[in-house]
Amino acid sequence: MAVTTPAGGPGGSDPVYREREDRPRTARRDPSAALRSPWTWAAATAAVLVAGYWAARLAWGGGPGFPAGPGQGFMAWLDGIYAWIVVNRNDSPLFLYFFNYISVGLGSAVVLINRFLEFLTWPGVVVLGTIVAWRVAGWRIALLVLGTFAVFALTGLWDESMRTLALIITSVSIALLFGIPLGVLAGRSDRFHRAIRPVLDFMQIMPAFAYLLPFVLLFGIGDPAAAVVTAVYAIPPAVRITALAIREVPRGAIEATTSLGSTPWQILTKVQLPSARRTILLGVNQTIMLAVSMVVIASVIGAGGLGDAIYQALSKVNVGQALQAGLAIVMLAIAMDRVTGAVGHGTGGVSRIPERYRLPLLGVDLIVFIVTVTAARLLGVEGWPRELSIDISGPVNAFEDWLQATVGPFTTALGTWTLDWVLGPLSELLGGSPWWLVVVCATALGRIFAGWRAALVCAGSFLVIGLLGVWGNAMDTLSQVLVASVLTVALGVVVGVLMSRNDVFAAILRPVLDAMQTLPPFVYLIPAVALFGIGRVPALVAAVIFALPPVIRLVNDGIRGVSPASLEAAASQGSTRWQLLTKVELPLARGSLLLAVNQGLILVLSMVVMGALVGAGSLGFDVVFGLAQNQLGLGLASGLAIVCLGLFLDRVTQGRRKVQRA
Repeated sequence: MAVTTPAGGPGGSDPVYREREDRPRTARRDPSAALRSPWTWAAATAAVLVAGYWAARLAWGGGPGFPAGPGQGFMAWLDGIYAWIVVNRNDSPLFLYFFNYISVGLGSAVVLINRFLEFLTWPGVVVLGTIVAWRVAGWRIALLVLGTFAVFALTGLWDESMRTLALIITSVSIALLFGIPLGVLAGRSDRFHRAIRPVLDFMQIMPAFAYLLPFVLLFGIGDPAAAVVTAVYAIPPAVRITALAIREVPRGAIEATTSLGSTPWQILTKVQLPSARRTILLGVNQTIMLAVSMVVIASVIGAGGLGDAIYQALSKVNVGQALQAGLAIVMLAIAMDRVTGAVGHGTGGVSRIPERYRLPLLGVDLIVFIVTVTAARLLGVEGWPRELSIDISGPVNAFEDWLQATVGPFTTALGTWTLDWVLGPLSELLGGSPWWLVVVCATALGRIFAGWRAALVCAGSFLVIGLLGVWGNAMDTLSQVLVASVLTVALGVVVGVLMSRNDVFAAILRPVLDAMQTLPPFVYLIPAVALFGIGRVPALVAAVIFALPPVIRLVNDGIRGVSPASLEAAASQGSTRWQLLTKVELPLARGSLLLAVNQGLILVLSMVVMGALVGAGSLGFDVVFGLAQNQLGLGLASGLAIVCLGLFLDRVTQGRRKVQRA
């Protein structure tokens, strides 16, 4: 077949040929660019791991596992510490005069708040909550709060809800008592801000499950440990956002106040705090939402309340009872989010009422509240009578049976395929390869994506996992995290791109994402168990759904943040929509995309670990088993391994984002 030369030939008059020749040499594809791509090196690292696995399997029947001696010794040492604490808890001055006092004080605080709510009776609590919501957030939010109390009552979980509410009030009070002053100090001192920032980063990387055991060791099982662990888990946003709010106060206002002779205390109380009030209140909102999610998880260490109702129902595979408790938690989370969010934004409520009517209305509110409580006490009303509740567990369980009969064969086949062809081989690859090769590959990934400092962190993380004696379970957990993360990022990018392309779709999806991010992670396990039963697959499904909202949001925001000038320039050159997306928008939104990957990985890890409650096994199961059987060594070693996995995943993804910014 003859090849026809374009008219005019080299140097001729063909316009297409001339345009091709006139392109700058720098715009042509560099053949060596693919070799310099970090993704090429990452693929090569994966190939080396696969080759090493097969070589070890063919030569020795499998890679050598991490030596078990150091891990067993570490666990035995931790078990010895736990035994010493149990024996000397009432004799050691550290516990006798410090931790025991804190434990008694926090336990008493939770009990007192719970008894106060009981004293108000259910009509008094309903009236008080509705009035407060109306005054600070408006009548729509007040109706939402009223509906939340109705759910507590009609599900027969009024007492459990009040116990959860008392624990949240105690935990949030502790978090704000320490978090806001630390945030103010970080906002006013650069040195303190630099010192506390890595601590906050570390705290936010740690999955919630990893917090449980250290506080059980210090405070035992029950409300005190639950209150402290919830407060510690919820404190980072209070510190971060308060520091950010203080730092964003205009320098001109501070300089003007200083020139008038104001003291640092006056500058703080008269300028910085009033100017930063709205942002600080948003930090309070985030602290409350984290506390709600952690209080539910703290049911594993004896917190009781709604979380314990879900935990007990899931352990019995009773989806109907779990859904009832889950509905109560969802309503509680949404109501608290809307009320505190309205306070932070300064919208609704009394602010819309003329000034001359506010004080009389406050008097009317107080009279209504006092009369309600007094009448309820005289009539002997206390908690909501359980005989007036509605049990929906029967119909829900019947629906689950129908759902299993209808889609059960498909979900079972999908779960089996996932286990046999995805999770199983990947877990075997990570766990069956020589341990030193896995450490080398993890170090290489850190170097490729984030530099030598991150590489050292990755190497140290995997070595610590091995020394803790939980290498096999850690590799199994890592395989679950990687599979769920790939699904999360793929779905998040697709939905985020569609959201950025269509304003109507974005307007519909945005409140859905808001609601999903409001829900405590515990709740996501319920529909996953209803569809897939007990095992590792429902944990993966719950992890994907839980981690999707922030990934979708970040992808959407990143693409919408691309400069219109860049898009117009590319469109003027005749680029198609696909070329605009792949050659302009996604590359320019790389920072947001890498942050989305980072957030997705960390959230997936936290949820996969929590999947131990529905049969996911591995590190999460070791934590729960250690708590249940008083095996502190196993539980704490598994918790530390979870933290090490979080450090590895965070440094690889977050480090690359920092390199791109630089």
